[in-house]
Amino acid sequence: MVRKNTNLLGVVLIIGSSIGFGLSPTFANFAYDNGASVVGTLLARFCVATILMLIVRKVSSQETKWPKPRLFLQIFLLGAFGYFIATLLYFTALKNIDSGLAIIIVSCGPVIVVLLSWWLLGTKPSRIIIVCLASTTIGVIIAAGQVGSGDAVSIVLVLIVAVEYSFYIVFSSQILPKVDLLTGVTIVMFGAATSFVIYFFLAPSSVEMSFPHNVNGWVSVVLLATVATVIPTATLYAGMKLIGTGKTAVLQTFEPVSSIVAGVVFLGEPLTMPRVIGAIFVIGAVGSLAASESRNETAIPH
Repeated sequence: MVRKNTNLLGVVLIIGSSIGFGLSPTFANFAYDNGASVVGTLLARFCVATILMLIVRKVSSQETKWPKPRLFLQIFLLGAFGYFIATLLYFTALKNIDSGLAIIIVSCGPVIVVLLSWWLLGTKPSRIIIVCLASTTIGVIIAAGQVGSGDAVSIVLVLIVAVEYSFYIVFSSQILPKVDLLTGVTIVMFGAATSFVIYFFLAPSSVEMSFPHNVNGWVSVVLLATVATVIPTATLYAGMKLIGTGKTAVLQTFEPVSSIVAGVVFLGEPLTMPRVIGAIFVIGAVGSLAASESRNETAIPH
């Protein structure tokens, strides 16, 4: 018998996923600085991610058959609608909204995930999840600092993202465990890329469509596709399969902290005291949940 703490592994995977996703605004800003538009950046992001996943899946020794058409379509729609809508609306809103305000609004997402899981899946949140949710939500609000300006349309867009992405997480937890990890991530990336290709050709002329103008811009896109898309998506699905949607929702609030740190390190944003205090709330909650999971060890035969 080998004692292996799968719950703690799930916690580590979700934290890693949150860090990766938290880097996406930084890589996206680098791409913008090198001539790319929002749509151009996201289209390149998911096309590169799809190509990378096809290569990884092909060379993997664990390559399996593609799922049956019905399941393939369900996973495809997770990317074509869930991932596509959330990323397009969020990155579009960030053009006209204060980032602190956006973080505050998106912080509602974990609460929505827990409530949806309770309502749709019958997964009643434990006491520690409720406490951690409260702590992380307070921490994110403090870390975001004073609410800045933002037009009404952008605020509505980010609210839609918080709700839509919550449904995406809940549905993903039910669909993706039916396939292996590499296949699931590949199909989701392909779904998102397909939607962005369609949008690229059908969007009104008022929507700016431009790709990076130089090598630095494309390096940023590749980093966005790998470090901030493929890797965190894979670790998110793997971790969620181990610990469920409730704990995943709590741990994903580490993402804003990651974004703040990346902004300070790479974009020269100021590290204010409210952000430090907020980060302590979030990290403390994540650490408490991780400690709780580490005590729930499971014996697995080898």
